Amino acid sequence: MLEERERWRLLERCFDDTTQPLDTRAAGALILLYGLPLIRIRSLTADHLDHQSDERTHLIVGAHRLLLPPKLAHMLSRLAEAGSGRSRYPNRPDARRWLFPGLVPGRPLSAEGFNVKLTRFGLHTRPARNAALISLAAQLPSAVLADLVGLHHNTAARWSQLAARDWHDFVAARPMVSAGSE
Repeated sequence: MLEERERWRLLERCFDDTTQPLDTRAAGALILLYGLPLIRIRSLTADHLDHQSDERTHLIVGAHRLLLPPKLAHMLSRLAEAGSGRSRYPNRPDARRWLFPGLVPGRPLSAEGFNVKLTRFGLHTRPARNAALISLAAQLPSAVLADLVGLHHNTAARWSQLAARDWHDFVAARPMVSAGSE
């Protein structure tokens, strides 16, 4: 599994390494922060972004509105403004505005193509997503986690148990400090 320190280092790289493709960095940040699966990320459209009057941007995922960090909000907004992406053919006016458009007009980037781009960036999706899920499971009720990332409720409950077990293992492994020795 991806260490928490490495997860944050990769997230920082997603935000700051402008030599890498914007779509790769934005998708990486969504995986590292929210544990979203690629299948859900690739199906995001411009309509999933909700820009508030107070300059806050939310990403609508399932029934939840996730407040985005400003850098990620800016990255996703730029993707929404970019339009048809890499296709040589124009989109139909009524076509969905994918945040991660593929080569085929009107279609998102393939999961396989996305995975290759992220791997080249140095982000392996499964360990990155698992690290994010552990972090989220330690902070959110399992029902919210399930809805947020598209997990079955039993799976979300197992992630919550794993997060709690990891915490208890950490506490048990710490050397005991007596109250008078500090």
